[in-house]
Amino acid sequence: MPMIAETETPHDASVEEMEWYLCGAITEGDRTRETTISKPRFRIGRRSACDLRVAWPTVSGVHAEFVKASGVLFLRDLGSTNGTFVNGRQIASDCMLSEGDVIQLGSAEFRVGSRSEDNSRGTVHWNGGELTTRLVAFERLVSGDGLIPHFQPIVQLSDASTIGFEVLARSQIREFPTPREMFDTAAQLDRETELSEASRIVGVQKSLDMPPEQTLYLNTHPTESQGDRLIRSLERLRASSPNQSLCLEIHEAAVTDLRATAKLRKQLKGLDIKLAYDDFGAGQARMLDLVEVPPDVLKFDISLIRNINNASPKRHKMVRTLVEMVLDFGISPLAEGIETSAEAETCRHLGFDLAQGFYFGRPAAEWREASTVIGL
Repeated sequence: MPMIAETETPHDASVEEMEWYLCGAITEGDRTRETTISKPRFRIGRRSACDLRVAWPTVSGVHAEFVKASGVLFLRDLGSTNGTFVNGRQIASDCMLSEGDVIQLGSAEFRVGSRSEDNSRGTVHWNGGELTTRLVAFERLVSGDGLIPHFQPIVQLSDASTIGFEVLARSQIREFPTPREMFDTAAQLDRETELSEASRIVGVQKSLDMPPEQTLYLNTHPTESQGDRLIRSLERLRASSPNQSLCLEIHEAAVTDLRATAKLRKQLKGLDIKLAYDDFGAGQARMLDLVEVPPDVLKFDISLIRNINNASPKRHKMVRTLVEMVLDFGISPLAEGIETSAEAETCRHLGFDLAQGFYFGRPAAEWREASTVIGL
């Protein structure tokens, strides 16, 4: 698409009444919020001077720009490091947007919405028909019908060979264009466990033709740490795929009861399923947990890895010490969020076994398409 004229502005009075907005999280770990695209040229990025400041580490200082021209909304990449994507496709020129489009800036995702300005003030309420539609759509999610699992490669850092894939939940339903909206709705309905279970089931079903030596990393939700429902669901999963190498990921912050975690690890061993602690270092890194209930894999949080090649010698020493300690416990350390060759090389020198990140491959709906071809 050719570049639009910089001087164009909306001129149709009926169109001017339409307001565009974005739905998404502006900081990592934040809940979905709504932001109005309030200017004819609306910039988004990490810098405070942007019209919308998005504090994700994978977003560039001035990442992209929305342009409203003749009642139409366009999106333009501004030379970002990690690219700008619309509905999974990277854009190289101005892209015209429609309501419901999903925009990805690095790891940050937003849904485009629109409404008349008459309804743009105050809280947005669902009417009966809209609520019914949303509930029906959610039922499709938990039944597995509306889920499209995506696979992101996990590599052996020494040679960048793919040793497995993390299964990530994605939706093909218009009402839930981003994972955050899926799980926010699940939380409102108190059905996070159902959605998490369905995501694992569909992920395994979609990868039945994967070589058994490739490990599938399956996520959990913190609500699943209570009771035996998690194990029962994993028993059914193992029965459906008896030979596939599986690894269950638990968020580091969810490891609060060592006795319960030790029981879980024993049950997983009986099912021939490995255990991984996710996002190590994002919060309180409990060293005692590693000693008492060591996982098979420890995933170091992106906050420790981002721009590690430019970190101070003290930071390098700290990370190297953690990696060496983890290796001493017989645990494989994994570096999350690697996006550049410099980060990958630094992590290799620091002793990491495994790695994951956009540098090695973005999530893809087919595991074969996600396999990395990068060599170090």
